[in-house]
Formats: sequence, structure tokens, C-alpha cells
Amino acid sequence: MEHPQTNGQAKAANKVILMELRKRLDSAKGQWPEELVEVLWAYRCIHQSATNESPFNLVYSVDAMIPVEIGEPSLRRELYNPTHNHQNMATHLDLLPELREKAQIQNLAAKRRAARKYNANLCPRSFAIGDLVWRMASSARKKDDKFSANWDSPYRIREDVGGGAYRLEHLSGEEIPNTWNVSHLKFYFS
Repeated sequence: MEHPQTNGQAKAANKVILMELRKRLDSAKGQWPEELVEVLWAYRCIHQSATNESPFNLVYSVDAMIPVEIGEPSLRRELYNPTHNHQNMATHLDLLPELREKAQIQNLAAKRRAARKYNANLCPRSFAIGDLVWRMASSARKKDDKFSANWDSPYRIREDVGGGAYRLEHLSGEEIPNTWNVSHLKFYFS
């Protein structure tokens, strides 16, 4: 797979589409093929918060005309001129790469805001040499018995390897062969 991060984006889009379908179908569950077209059209025409643009606009460089505008008189229909429309569409298509770049910048800014918000509540852990810690029990042992302890009894920090990795030793001083990541350790309070 070339871009595994797009799986999450596809799942997020599918979740929104399924949620809208559930709202519309309430009791008529067999009607989803007819409703899907309208839900997809709505999803493609609504401005997304991450890019501040609609998917339709990012593809065609114009806003879609909604069905109400087609049946009722509107300013867009009154001012429609086929010759000017062709020239305007060509101009919009020339500006499309800039619009997509702007949307990509908006998307990156939204991701950074989300990361900043997440990291604001994150409390980094670090240990000093000699600290007593619990070590997360191995997953192999957890599979054998669901009532087994999640954390192994206390160990002492022997060495800070760096990058959040530590070497441990038993309280008797016997070294444990592997390094352990900080996410698999927690303070031991006696």
C-alpha cells in the first residue's frame, strides 16, 4: 500500500456517510441505494472543516448548483451566459492548483492544531537511575490467563539509554537483558 494514512481518511469519510444514511433511513432500511446518491451529493458539496473547501470545489474549481437552484429562479441562473461561462470555467481551472494548495495548507494547519491540543494534555514521563518501576506484563502471559497481573513487580532503573528507553534490574541487582520503553513502565509507590 502506497499511502496507508489514507485508510484513516477513507474510514472517516465513510463514517460520516453512514451516519447520514442512518439519519435518513430510520425505518426504511431497504431504501439505502436511493438515499446514497443524495447523501454523497451532500457530502461532496459541503465545505469540510479541515480544508475550508468542498470536495466538489477542489475537483471542479466551482461551487455546485444545488437542486433547488435548478428548479427555482436564482441569481446564478439569471446571470448565466454560455460564452462567458466557458471563459470563466477555463479561468477557474487554471486557478485550481492554487486552490488545492491553499486547501492542503489549511489541512496541515488543522492537523497541527489537533496535535497541539492533544499534546497540551500529555504528561511526559521520565525516570531517574535508581527509581523503582512497575513493568508491563508481557502479552504472551496475558493471553494464557485473563486474571494474571497487568504489571510485573518492582524493578529498579539501571540505565537511561535515551529516547525513552531504560535498562532495568531486579531488586537483587540482577540485570534484565532487554531495554524497556517508557510507555511500558510506571512508577512504583510502596
